[in-house]
Amino acid sequence: MAEISEFRLTVELSSTESRKPKPELTKENPHVKRKSFASLPYGAVRVAIGLLCLCSLPAFAAEDSSQTNPASVTNPPSPPPPSTSVSNAISSGTAPANPIAFDPSMHLTPEEGREYWDRYVTGDWWGLRTLLHNWGIDFNLDYFSETASNASGGKDTFSGNAKNSGQVWAYTDQALFGIDLNFEKLVGWEGGSFEFYVTKRTGNNLGNLQNPNTIQLIQEVWGRGQTWRITSMWFKQTLLNDTFELKFGLMNMSQEFGGYYAFPFENLTFTAGITGNVAGYSMFTWPVSQWGTDFQWNATKDLSMRIGLFAFNNYWISNQYNLRVDNPGGTSGAIIPFEIDWKPKVDIFGQKLPGFWVLGAFGNTNHTETTGAAKSVLAGAPGSAAFLGNTFTGDWGVYASVFQQLTAPDPSRPKTGLSAFAGTIWLDPRTSFQQGQIFTGLYYWGPWSKRPYDSCGIATGWNRVSGSVRNAERAFINAHPGSGFDVQNNEWVEEIFYSFDVFHGANIQPDLQWIINPGGYHNATNEVVLGIQLSVPL
Repeated sequence: MAEISEFRLTVELSSTESRKPKPELTKENPHVKRKSFASLPYGAVRVAIGLLCLCSLPAFAAEDSSQTNPASVTNPPSPPPPSTSVSNAISSGTAPANPIAFDPSMHLTPEEGREYWDRYVTGDWWGLRTLLHNWGIDFNLDYFSETASNASGGKDTFSGNAKNSGQVWAYTDQALFGIDLNFEKLVGWEGGSFEFYVTKRTGNNLGNLQNPNTIQLIQEVWGRGQTWRITSMWFKQTLLNDTFELKFGLMNMSQEFGGYYAFPFENLTFTAGITGNVAGYSMFTWPVSQWGTDFQWNATKDLSMRIGLFAFNNYWISNQYNLRVDNPGGTSGAIIPFEIDWKPKVDIFGQKLPGFWVLGAFGNTNHTETTGAAKSVLAGAPGSAAFLGNTFTGDWGVYASVFQQLTAPDPSRPKTGLSAFAGTIWLDPRTSFQQGQIFTGLYYWGPWSKRPYDSCGIATGWNRVSGSVRNAERAFINAHPGSGFDVQNNEWVEEIFYSFDVFHGANIQPDLQWIINPGGYHNATNEVVLGIQLSVPL
């Protein structure tokens, strides 16, 4: 009999041990009849997701209907979006969900270890991985890549650049190497843990090869320099039975604050780390880390509040600061984020289903902050200096997000089913290039009984260029007629994907994006982008 255990969706925040589910194993009995979908709500959901996944039907045609489900799960990420090896891998773009509801403090039997590490391509290392875990040492190795090609669009004339000719494609990837230490297991230090992660990125983003470039990255794993980086190096201490948590060291700020969920969309609009994705000039995003501290109060089992303090230094995002751990000169301020996290169980169709609701804000005291126009394509135009404005002291932002499971059709695997998500962020209009973002979407884990660990999703998003940038562009165009520049406004992004679980947690994911008004240019040709994601947890 195949052993199936509960899928756990990892929310991609700097979640802590106290926020992780307790160790539990649930077994699936293939002789137990599944819950009926005859009711209208479940029927409607199945029809909708069936239409979403039609492109994958040939993969199911040759399957043996008598075969029981294998003991494996898919790769949800989840932006998003990290105090264990599993959740941090998700924030990097890859990590399998596992048959066991993983808690770093739990002890794994050899059988449980084989089942858990079966979702990694290299497996349990002949039992060594389970042995190391029980000693308090967990390694995380994975590889993640994205390929994209514009089937249409991306060949216009904007911003003074020549028209791009011909169809283009781009490939980018990331390798991750990490270790997590549980000091309670290692030396009996209660509540202490340590994480160290290094990433290496290579390749290019499709938007860099076309005209116009998009507001949000077409391939989210590209960015912040194609180089080696220390992505995390921090120590955490829990206090008073996990009521308080204190973390300090080199941390990825946008994953600590605003990394609410993690689903494997390819466009940056829909991936974890909403603060860094939009306010990346202030809240640096993965894989950049910076020195700081994060203090969290778990007021109840469902409600927590957290505040952080991070040094702000633009040198951290340069390629020169790739594998250094010192605090370089040039610190120009401090970033203070605050966040409230709520994890309710909502009664939907008679079932108590989990959610994750986030509300946060941040302020930056940086005394050398530039205008949004200085962060736009206008900054590279000859004669534009007079239109870029002055520097400011400080900037701010507010954000909110919701993840909510809507259905749980299989009682033996309660985390499968349909989930909805939405998010928004709004920034200081003086200093932001992109002032706002709103997005929403649906995600279904396990849409087919014969392929229970595949997943699929659909999302729509709106990216808004700041009014100060639009005003500067209008003024520049009036002063330089015929320059080839245009005014940027709103960019819409639609995306749909299907992820195939192919081998021990490795996933191949075809992806389709439709980008309306790319770059925020209303006169630009809309883009159709075909993509492929490859996720290989090692």
